[in-house]
Amino acid sequence: MIEIRNLSYWYENTTQPALVEITLEIQEGEFVVLTGPSGCGKSTLALAIGGYLIPQFGGRVEGTLRVNGLDALSSPPYQVAEAVGLVQQNPENQFCTLTVADEIAFGLENRCLPPKRIQEKLSWALEIVHASHLRDRPLSTLSGGEKQKIAIASMLVADPRVLIFDEPTSNLDPTATAAIFKVLDTIRRELAITIIVIEHKLGFLRRFHPRLIRMEGGRIIEDAGQIPPAQPPTFRQPAPAGPILASTQRLGHHYGPHQALEGIDLTLYGGQLVAVMGDNGSGKTTLLRSLMGLLQPSTGEVWVLGREMRQWRVSELARHVGYLFQNPDHQLLANTVWDEAILLGRNLQILKEVIPRAEHLLQKTGLGSRRTSHPFQLSYGEKRRLNFISVTAHKPQIVLADEVLIGQDPQNAAYLMEFLRSIADEGGSVLLALHDPQVALRYADRVLFLAQGKLLFDAPPQKAFQTLAQLGYAAYLEGVKGSA
Repeated sequence: MIEIRNLSYWYENTTQPALVEITLEIQEGEFVVLTGPSGCGKSTLALAIGGYLIPQFGGRVEGTLRVNGLDALSSPPYQVAEAVGLVQQNPENQFCTLTVADEIAFGLENRCLPPKRIQEKLSWALEIVHASHLRDRPLSTLSGGEKQKIAIASMLVADPRVLIFDEPTSNLDPTATAAIFKVLDTIRRELAITIIVIEHKLGFLRRFHPRLIRMEGGRIIEDAGQIPPAQPPTFRQPAPAGPILASTQRLGHHYGPHQALEGIDLTLYGGQLVAVMGDNGSGKTTLLRSLMGLLQPSTGEVWVLGREMRQWRVSELARHVGYLFQNPDHQLLANTVWDEAILLGRNLQILKEVIPRAEHLLQKTGLGSRRTSHPFQLSYGEKRRLNFISVTAHKPQIVLADEVLIGQDPQNAAYLMEFLRSIADEGGSVLLALHDPQVALRYADRVLFLAQGKLLFDAPPQKAFQTLAQLGYAAYLEGVKGSA
């Protein structure tokens, strides 16, 4: 199905190859997992297989790449797209329309399928990703995880021979992750579709016994490996609560008729790192945005550092609170990596103290050699690390982070979490919206769990997962047992 011979690739205006002499064969119906450090070339290889690399980025290529008998390096993308469906890391990058139904129907309409057949396949694809209730929603109103579901559905509906998923679980809750991987494996076996998943979190994939391929520095360093066995979870002893730094009282927020949050009572203490979890669309992002003042409460109050939110200007609050958006692209404003790293320090007129910290963080996160690059030349995971630097280099008292570990390999994920842990240990408060139970157990002092806009419980990690077991959230427990 896929045949690659001595493939090397250089992006425009670069001397370092992104891919180095890749030789690889993938058979029809195989389930392949591609893993490796952030920036190692995984996404570049996915773009090449999907037929997008040269048309979209130009650059220089050597070697050959054929998919289903078609030359994927020289054929028009629309021809390769008949055989390959690619779900990118950032779902917004591939949306072409404004509503859920239109997005999923778009490719089928271009193929001139009869309207009745389009509606049948649209309903089927939405059911597979458990998103039938989103059918009539504008894409702009969806959460990050909901957008990812729609991107997956829009590829499934086209009946490709190869499906490539570039970190499909980065914005998905464990329930959706387990369900989608199970469906993908079923489709692969029944229809002989080739599945390629680019992923750092391997726990949910272990049960399918995929072929594991590891990359590093643009090269394949291991093929036909097995996913390593699960390690027992590490439980953190919660730290004591310090002074109150932020709180909400009966907080509620609605988007039109949709109630996103309802009656949230929450207190954030100095010295603690708090994980907020819950299925996609449960209100995690809305809660974080409310604490940053980016959303005004529909009901209730928000207090930060002793002042009610209406007394703060967001620009003033930014001196004390670091906020990480869910989508890395939404937070990149400067023309170079270095200017982005120190942008907030410049705006707050504290460059002298920010510069050495930013320099240190760039080196520690593998971005030291990219100072002069444009931020949009970075990989998705590198963009996320740059976001992280830009909002923490000034040492805010409170950090609000929405999916901080998107696109991160285990080494970088561990460094970011240890850094956030140090902020809490030094008396700050950290609130993370995340989907990885293993991370919550290892680093958090408390776990908040949201369901349909309501706070289901607020408990220490070990008790939190016992409660999840009692409530039937089995996928979250599978993540604890199976995360790599």
